[in-house]
Amino acid sequence: MKNKLNIFILLIVCFFTTQKVTAGSLEKGFEALQIHDYFKAKKLFYKNLKKRPSAAAYGLSVIYVRNNNPFYNLDSALFYVKSAQQAYAVTNEKERLKISTYKIDSLSILQQKELVDKKSFTIAHQLNTIKAYNHFITNNGSTAKQHQQAIKERNSLAYAIAKKKNTSVALQNFIAKYPNSTQIPIAKKLLNQLLFDEYTSINTIENNLKFIQDYPNNTYVSIAKTNIYELATSKKTEGAYSQFIKDYPNNPHTTTAWRNIYNISTQIHTSENIKNFLKKYPDYPFKNELEKDFLLANTPFYPFVKNNKWGFINSEQQTVIPFSYDWVSDFIEGVAIISENNKMGYINKNNETIIPIIYDEAEPFDKGLAIVSKNNKYGIINRSGEEIIPLIYDYIGGTSFEFIAVELNKKYGFIDKLGNLKVGLEFDAVGDFNNGLAYIKLNNLYGIIDTNLLYVVKPKFEWLDNFNDPFIRVKKHNKYGVINTKGEYIVQPIYDQLSEITNGFAIAVKENKYGYIDVAGKIIIPIDFELHDGTINWALFNNKKLARIITNEKFGLIDTAGNKFIPALFDDIGGVSNQLIAIKRNGKWGYCDYNTKLQIPYNFEEAGIFKNEIAIVKSNGLYGAINPKGSYLISANYQSIKWINSNYLMVQQDEKWGVINLKGEITIPIKYDNIKFS
Repeated sequence: MKNKLNIFILLIVCFFTTQKVTAGSLEKGFEALQIHDYFKAKKLFYKNLKKRPSAAAYGLSVIYVRNNNPFYNLDSALFYVKSAQQAYAVTNEKERLKISTYKIDSLSILQQKELVDKKSFTIAHQLNTIKAYNHFITNNGSTAKQHQQAIKERNSLAYAIAKKKNTSVALQNFIAKYPNSTQIPIAKKLLNQLLFDEYTSINTIENNLKFIQDYPNNTYVSIAKTNIYELATSKKTEGAYSQFIKDYPNNPHTTTAWRNIYNISTQIHTSENIKNFLKKYPDYPFKNELEKDFLLANTPFYPFVKNNKWGFINSEQQTVIPFSYDWVSDFIEGVAIISENNKMGYINKNNETIIPIIYDEAEPFDKGLAIVSKNNKYGIINRSGEEIIPLIYDYIGGTSFEFIAVELNKKYGFIDKLGNLKVGLEFDAVGDFNNGLAYIKLNNLYGIIDTNLLYVVKPKFEWLDNFNDPFIRVKKHNKYGVINTKGEYIVQPIYDQLSEITNGFAIAVKENKYGYIDVAGKIIIPIDFELHDGTINWALFNNKKLARIITNEKFGLIDTAGNKFIPALFDDIGGVSNQLIAIKRNGKWGYCDYNTKLQIPYNFEEAGIFKNEIAIVKSNGLYGAINPKGSYLISANYQSIKWINSNYLMVQQDEKWGVINLKGEITIPIKYDNIKFS
């Protein structure tokens, strides 16, 4: 019995001795930690992990989180602080009380976890890789304060990487991996674009159709349909638009195609052409519009201005389009240019804006095409408002010819009506085609090309005339000559000046003398006349085959043989009518016959040519009209009189305009600020 008691006492002593040793080693571990003896502290904490897991794990986490020792490892720090949290959660109150002496409790462990999280996130942020962020998100868990920030930065980085790859596969992978990312909406938008771009990298009708078939809900489907329209109708012909409608009846651009067919078919906008169009295209979907167009096609609209606003009236002087515009043009090819707030657009005779008022400049339509500009850049539109030639050029020439002159960055070339560059932008200047020819300028010398865009004459002239007729004036070595449309000389460059051919003759000047040559370059009237100021302009033959001459500072007329038709007796000679010639003496105008006999006295300040047996004259500062006998048919009561046509005159009185007939009867009241006739 005594031996059993001794054994029991020994066991109790051993137990308390062991507890004291354990408690002492943990305490020594924290003491070693306090003095940065990390080797000893680490050894002692590992020794206590099984017996005192919460405190020992905490101590190890502190060692691993510090970067001033060789054991620095944030993953280990995280592992042990999590272990400390788990152990502390099941630690009894007695043990918690004991380890509190080392300042370890739930709060201190939490603070240690937050410290580890903070340092771990800093590393992930510095590395800035998907792998680093995912490691933090997975290991540190949702309890980390930086969890959402890590997800946000990871997603942002993943999107940036996918965007940089710029492929639909990369974007699709991003969307699949990170469906809750805030970048998803913009990623989907970009994905739509990339899918479209990849399908249509080679922009063919087939590729656009395949894209629509595979991705019918993609936001770029509408652009694909536009591509199909533009590709199918690239020739911009009636046949191309018609075929497009047959091939793609559900394409939204069939409406535009129909209108283009109508515009092409009715460029000459008459009721007959509209009727023929409807016979050819009975399925035209806008027949109700044709009824209006049919009625209005042959109805003349006249631009008028009233109270500084422009509109249109008809032949009965009724307002057909209100006076609401800053300016309007005539109706040409069924449309008129209108201006509002310094911008231009186009309306039809129903006063409907068919092309928006968005252009800085706009020209009338010519065979279905019109030149327009924005921000000093020019392009060409059709009557549906489509840009046939984009607004990229600094200048565009006339659209009537197969090839159109263009300028870009002070260099010139030619494009076709589809906008294709046919002659590179290599010239210093070019002209519009006229009678199949156009001039070009290169290195300050002029040449000629034909409609095949081949040289007729290589650049060698200092100046070139226009090509209104085969009589093409040229300048070489500072002398003037004439070539034909083949570039062959008609007249060698020997003259000091040459006028253009007028009524079959041109003035040729040499050594301050002048005469006349014909279209073949033959001298018809010798170069014997004295040259005067302006001779090259006022001495041309008129349509009566008469030309003015000066002798002793007096004017006369000669015929094509050089004979004096009217002696040089007058201060000036004006228009030659069928029977009468306007002549001036002593500052006043009158009329004589072909025998120089005065028929109408010198009563006028101005005297015009007779037209329909009426001549406009000016007397006492006002205008009227007389007959060949000199009697007034229209009293001289007007500030201005202008011919409109052979039957009507536009007159101005008290700063207002109106219209009268040849009897002087007012047909349009004299009350308008301005009148403009087609």
